[in-house]
Amino acid sequence: MWKVLTGSALVVLVVWRPGVASFGGAAFGTWAAHAVLQLGLLAGALVFRVRVSLVEIGVGGEVRTWTKPHLRVVWRTIPLLLSLGLTSVKAPVRRRLALTGLTSAVLTAALLAVVWLGALAWSDTDRPFLRGVAVAGTAVLLNGLWPRRGAGTTSPGWFLFALPRLTGRTAAEYEATPLVNEVSDALETGDLDRAEAIADELVARHPTLLVAIGARTAVLTMRAKYGEALHAVSNLMGRTDLEQRDMAFVLAAMASSTANAVEGGQLPADVGVPAAKRAADGAMRFGYPRYRCTGTLAQLALIEDDHAGALALARQAKATSESALARADALATIARAQMAAGDNAAARVTLVEAQRLAGWMPRVAETTARLDIS
Repeated sequence: MWKVLTGSALVVLVVWRPGVASFGGAAFGTWAAHAVLQLGLLAGALVFRVRVSLVEIGVGGEVRTWTKPHLRVVWRTIPLLLSLGLTSVKAPVRRRLALTGLTSAVLTAALLAVVWLGALAWSDTDRPFLRGVAVAGTAVLLNGLWPRRGAGTTSPGWFLFALPRLTGRTAAEYEATPLVNEVSDALETGDLDRAEAIADELVARHPTLLVAIGARTAVLTMRAKYGEALHAVSNLMGRTDLEQRDMAFVLAAMASSTANAVEGGQLPADVGVPAAKRAADGAMRFGYPRYRCTGTLAQLALIEDDHAGALALARQAKATSESALARADALATIARAQMAAGDNAAARVTLVEAQRLAGWMPRVAETTARLDIS
């Protein structure tokens, strides 16, 4: 979709009195429209009480991160783009998310309407810059309104046009997210008993929902019951009602659970490592973003004694982590790789942040204990 719109915008600008100013306006319009779409989502989330769990400012390497309860803010090297992570914690879930998407669309459309009026104003003054902004910004808006949802991103148009019409299991997955987020909130604070109680309630209510099984798996993982977590995920592989996006998440969870089970001594490495690699590859083929797999890939590299590879991948996982728990997990892998390479001093420094974020996590606690013994 975006390729077609980009080509169409360029054709319009070439035909409609091309010039340096018009193409400069197009570059600015692309950035501005994307920014307004995201700011519209932020405004809608605040108005309709949708949680903003992640704010990423810029692209490239991580410069600084602020981790607060329920929110992670990441500042990157080139602060040009803004991206958000949204999750609903209050019913009705689908209505709140749809209204959030509507807010984004209306604000962006209103701004572009003003720009178009300026570009087409009846006067003798040519406005090539505004013309470029209008054409490129419209292309960005149309791309944002096109309903699409993958394992990595969801467009505002999907929230607005597709989400309200969902039925069956997929709709139920969304309506169950408030309870799922209660499990996540309890895990973030290390309250495993509360997380387990809510996850058990969720599974009792919705035994077939992926989000319910995912919540139970997350609790088992934080209990270091990696074999049970792997079994729970493995049971999903035979289901025939899963979409491509669903399979991406299932395979990613299987790769992670398998790596944990091998590392925890609950599964032989000669069986688990190849299986985890196949699952990770399958997840990425189904659209799961590679950066979200780097933590698992780092674990697998460490199991195979590729210390340099594990360190590089774990640092990538740390830089792209989307939650405090994911960051702490990546830091644990970094510390283990540093220990394996004989640099215990660096491992101790690394573990300081991991302990601050989630010192109770099994991988963080085990790494700390192993370092203390050494």
